[in-house]
Amino acid sequence: MKKWFSKFPRWLIALLAALFLVAVILFARLEAQPKTDLQVSDLTPISLDGVQRILVLAPHTDDETMSSGGLILAALQAGIQVKVVVATNGDGYMAATVEKFRKIRPTTQDYIHMGETRQQESRAALAELGIPPENIFFLSYPDRGTRALWNTNWSAANPYKSPYSGETSSPYPLTYNPDSVYAGEDYLADLTSILKDYRPDLVIYPHPDDVHPDHWGLNVFTRLALTELSHRDPSYQPKQLTYLVHRPDFPVVRGLFPATSLVPPASLYAIYPDWLRWDLTPYQIIIKGEAIRAYKTQLPLLGRLMLSFVRANELFAPVTSTALPTVSKGNPLDPTTWQDASGQPVAPVQRDPTGDVLSHKAMPGTDLTETYAARTPSGELWMCARLHAKAMMEIRYSLRLKSLTENGIRAFEASNRAKSGQPLVKRSGNYFCAQTRLADLGNPWAVFLGATVESPDPNIPFDQTAWQMIYIQP
Repeated sequence: MKKWFSKFPRWLIALLAALFLVAVILFARLEAQPKTDLQVSDLTPISLDGVQRILVLAPHTDDETMSSGGLILAALQAGIQVKVVVATNGDGYMAATVEKFRKIRPTTQDYIHMGETRQQESRAALAELGIPPENIFFLSYPDRGTRALWNTNWSAANPYKSPYSGETSSPYPLTYNPDSVYAGEDYLADLTSILKDYRPDLVIYPHPDDVHPDHWGLNVFTRLALTELSHRDPSYQPKQLTYLVHRPDFPVVRGLFPATSLVPPASLYAIYPDWLRWDLTPYQIIIKGEAIRAYKTQLPLLGRLMLSFVRANELFAPVTSTALPTVSKGNPLDPTTWQDASGQPVAPVQRDPTGDVLSHKAMPGTDLTETYAARTPSGELWMCARLHAKAMMEIRYSLRLKSLTENGIRAFEASNRAKSGQPLVKRSGNYFCAQTRLADLGNPWAVFLGATVESPDPNIPFDQTAWQMIYIQP
C-alpha cells in the first residue's frame, strides 16, 4: 500500500485527504433529523407590551422576512416603529448567480448586479410587510466575508477583498456608510451608529448557534455593539431576541406547511430550553408568504427552505451572558478540578450540542461540548474547551477572545498550530486549553470567548461553539 501511495506527489495526497474531510462535513448535513416530543405550546409567547422601536438585523437580503416577517407585520399594525438593517447583499451566492445569468463563470459585475437585484427584492418584500425604503439600511458588507472581518480583517488598514465583487469596499450606491471598508472595526462602527441614533428598545438578530458564518458573525458584531453601548450608557438596556435560519436539524420538516408550527432543534433545546414563540394570524401567514416570494432570485434553489418559515409561528431565543468566576484551586488543563473559594466546582460558560451531525459521530474528537473560563486571584485567565473524545493530534484546535477594555478592543487567539511567538493551545485528554494574563489583555471589563475545531475549509469548521459574552468584575 505504501509503495502504491509513493507514486503520487505529496501535495495530491494532501489535497485528496482535505477533500475527503470536507466531504465528511458536507454529508453530515444529510444526517437524519433528531426526533423531539416538544410542542409549540411548551414555548412562552412573546409580548410587545411597552415596545416602541424595533430593529431587525439580517445577514442577507431575505433573512429578516423569513425569521421575523410575522412579528414585523404585527408590530407595524400595533403602531410600533420597525427598521431593518441588511448586513450583506447576498452577492456571493454563486449558484443563484449562475442560474440568473446563465454563465458557468460569472464576472465581478454579474455578482454586483446580483447584489443590486437582491437589494430591490428586499425592498419589495419589506414593502409587503409595510416598511418604507427609508427604514431599510443596507450596510453592503461582503457576502460570506463576516467570519474574516471578525477573525482576521479587523483593522481598516487590512481590509478584506471580496472574491465575488473583487472589492475591498462597497461598490453599491445603496450603502449606509459609503466611506466604510471591508473591516471588522468599520462593520462594528456602522452597527453602533445605527443603534445609537435609533435606540431601539427591542433588537432582533441571528442566533449564535446558526452555522452560517454571516449569521453567527452578525450575532457577535451586534452583541458586541450592544454590550459596548450599554457599558457606556447603563440606562440603555434594550431587549434582545435571536432567530435561527441555517442549521442541519432545522426546520425539522421542510417545505410549505403554513398550518404547522416551528419548534427549536432538539439538540439546542436540550441545553438551552428558554425558547419563545410569536404566533401568526392566518392573514399574517399569507402576507409573510407573499413577502418571501418577492425574493425571486433565491426561490429556484432555496425555495423549499425559505417557504419552511411560512408557519403558524416564529421562533426566538433570549440572549444569555455570564460572569467570570474566580478559581481558587485546580489544574489549568482540567476544568473538572476547578473550584471556587467556597469549594464549589466551576461551571462551563457555554454548552454546545453533542453528536448533532454525522462527522461528530465518526470523529468524536472534533465534537465540542463545553467551554470554560475562570480567573485566578493573581490575575491569570484560564480557558478550556471540552471535546466529546480525546483531542486529535492532526486537528487544529483554537480558542479566540475579543477583549473589551476602556481603551478599545483587543484580540487574542491560541491554537495547537500557532505560528512562532503566538500563544499555544495545550491538549490534555478531552480538553484543549490556554492561559494568559488579564493585564496582557488590557484589563478588560468583559471578554467574548469562542472555540473552534478547524477543518480544511475555514468556512465549514468541524465544530464551533457559540461565542459567549463574559463580564469581569473589578
